[in-house]
Amino acid sequence: MTSRPEELIAYFGMKPLPVEETYFINTYISEAKTAEGGPAGTAGLGLYLTAPRSASTAHVLTFDEVWHFYEGDPVALYEFHPDGTARTILLGRDIAAGQVMQHTIKAGVIQAGEVAPGGTWSLFACTMSPGFNATCFEGVTKSELRGKYAGYEEIIERMGVPDGHETSLPADYVNERFKS
Repeated sequence: MTSRPEELIAYFGMKPLPVEETYFINTYISEAKTAEGGPAGTAGLGLYLTAPRSASTAHVLTFDEVWHFYEGDPVALYEFHPDGTARTILLGRDIAAGQVMQHTIKAGVIQAGEVAPGGTWSLFACTMSPGFNATCFEGVTKSELRGKYAGYEEIIERMGVPDGHETSLPADYVNERFKS
């Protein structure tokens, strides 16, 4: 019997993203281009798992990213701000418990995400305008984060890009688009 996450991965053709490990597929890539040649907008589906592990390691984007919760267990989003503050946002359906179904992470804020503690899988979406491309992404290593965000030491060790690991996407990287 196929599990729901396996069904979603197969149906959408999701593949792990380089550097950050999220199962992902673009569902929309605008044909309109920015002055720099990137897409004017993108939307995609992501899937986090606890086994095998799938998560977004620490990274920073040059454009705002809007997150949307769809199904499964809540998502823990971690924000590391330039002023040394950090916070956790729970993306999920239980708004009475403080979860949010949509959240925007501003450009320049270091972010990471995973299935919230106690969960096993999460399906979410991300939209960006201008759209996501290889040049707007940069992974952030554990050593770049260590000692800067009190109370987040364990999360930094789990979510930071390992030192010495590639932090940039290949210049020609394009995530495939789902074709219905």
